[in-house]
Amino acid sequence: MATARPDPRFYHIDTHTLVLDCSAIDSIEHQHKQRMVNHLANTYINQGGCIDVVSAHQCLTLYCAQGTDVVQLQQQLLTAWHQLDETTLSHAHHDIPVRYGGEYGIDLEAVAEASKMSVKEVIELHSSALYEVDFLGFQPGFAYISGLPKALHLPRLDTPRTEVKKGTVAIAHDKTAIYPAQSPGGWNLIGYTDLCLFDKHNTPPALFAPGDTIRFVEVNHD
Repeated sequence: MATARPDPRFYHIDTHTLVLDCSAIDSIEHQHKQRMVNHLANTYINQGGCIDVVSAHQCLTLYCAQGTDVVQLQQQLLTAWHQLDETTLSHAHHDIPVRYGGEYGIDLEAVAEASKMSVKEVIELHSSALYEVDFLGFQPGFAYISGLPKALHLPRLDTPRTEVKKGTVAIAHDKTAIYPAQSPGGWNLIGYTDLCLFDKHNTPPALFAPGDTIRFVEVNHD
C-alpha cells in the first residue's frame, strides 16, 4: 500500500536526463531519505531505459537512452517512491579494522584537542558509532559515510594536503571516510585500514555501496 509521504521534486535536465530530489522534504529523517534514494538507484540501473543512475546527497540522477519516455519514467519513479517500506531498504554491513593514529592518522591528537577529549576517548567514540554510506564520489570507491558522533564534527583543513595515503581513515564536518587510493585531501586523518576498497577486477569493483552500514573496529599497531 502506498504511504502518505510527500512527493519528491523532479527536474528534467534535458530530454533524456531526469533528477529526483527529496532534499526539501523535512518530514522524513535524512538517513531514511538517503536509503530510499539509494534503493531506487539500485533498482533502476539498467532498467526503464536507464543507462546510468547516480545517487548523491538526497537526490538521484537518471541518464536514459535516446527515445526513452522520461515522463513515463518519472511517473514510475513516483509510484516506486510511495511504495518503499523498511523491508526493502536493507543493505550489506562491513566491520572495518582500523589502526588509529600512527603515521597515517597524523591528525588524531589535533582532533582530540579540538574536541576537548583524550585520544583514547576520540578512538572509543569514533569506533562506537554505526555508520551508513550515503553515496560514492570524488574518486572510485570513495564513500561519504554518515553517522559521525556530533562531538567529532570538525571542519576540513584550511590547506588540503597534496598526498593522503591509500587506506587512510578521516573525518570532516558530519562525515567519516576512507581514502581508497592515494590522492590529495583536506580531511582530518585519524587512522588506517589495509582493506582494499576498490578493485576493478572485482564485481562490483567498490567494496561499499550506498546504504551499506559500517562499524570501525580498533586493532593494535603491528
